[in-house]
Amino acid sequence: MQKKILLIILLFQFSAVGCSSDKTTDILKQDIAHLKTQMVDTQKGNTDAEMRVSSIENRLQNFEEKVKDLENQVFNLSAKVEEGIGIEIPAEVEAEKPSPEPEVKELPSTQNTSKEPFSPQPEIKELPPLQPEVKELPPPPKKEEIAKAESKPPEEIKVAVTEEKKGEDELKRLKALPPEELYKNAYDNFVFGEYDKAIVAFKVFLDSQSKSELADNSQYWIGECYYAKKDYKTALSEFQNVIQKYPNGNKVPDAMLKIGYTYYALGDKKSALNELNDLIKKFPKKTVSRLAKEKIKAIEKGK
Repeated sequence: MQKKILLIILLFQFSAVGCSSDKTTDILKQDIAHLKTQMVDTQKGNTDAEMRVSSIENRLQNFEEKVKDLENQVFNLSAKVEEGIGIEIPAEVEAEKPSPEPEVKELPSTQNTSKEPFSPQPEIKELPPLQPEVKELPPPPKKEEIAKAESKPPEEIKVAVTEEKKGEDELKRLKALPPEELYKNAYDNFVFGEYDKAIVAFKVFLDSQSKSELADNSQYWIGECYYAKKDYKTALSEFQNVIQKYPNGNKVPDAMLKIGYTYYALGDKKSALNELNDLIKKFPKKTVSRLAKEKIKAIEKGK
């Protein structure tokens, strides 16, 4: 009887330990999953910073190389000037040199004082015609061509055609780039203030990489470009697209912050405060929430 009781007690303890072990395992699994999520968010958040540092390093290296080239060119030119040799005169300059005036010989006296017989003056040949030969004129322009030319100033037409050609060439170049290089190109343009070029590059990236991990980043930076250009209405729309198209993306908190800023820039203080307070409630531990609190204080003080 005592053995049976002891056996029952042991079985009860083993079952209790098993249940406790299962609960502990579940908690550990949840913690691991949470840590993985935080790591992914951190890695995504650091991508832009790494891209920016790499871009600045590349630009600095290019500037250093250009400075060295300029120094070499200045040194070579200085050496040539000091020696006074080795500098070729362009053909155009050579052609513009004034021709030396013909030597004026003393005219013979009208009186023949010498014993030699009078020598006749050389025959003067007929000079060539001064006017150049007139070539056949081209046919007059057609009425359609005249109408097109009159519709726009010549310089405006030339500029428009040139810009259109440049835009087409740039699109072809961007589409041929690998995704990572394309994103870096777009971000570099943003960093150095080339906002229009950055917008085009980010949109090309989104067209081909809409499911990429950097898609929400690209959408966000498009909004930042318009915000930097002070096109606040377009910026607001682009920031809202971040939340609508990528609700689970890592750029949602940043987009909410900039939506608040943009509302304030447009003079809508009420919407700005609502958006910033909503950000603080949803993401209280994010850095952007601290920035949102500071902005709320500034708005309430009337700054």
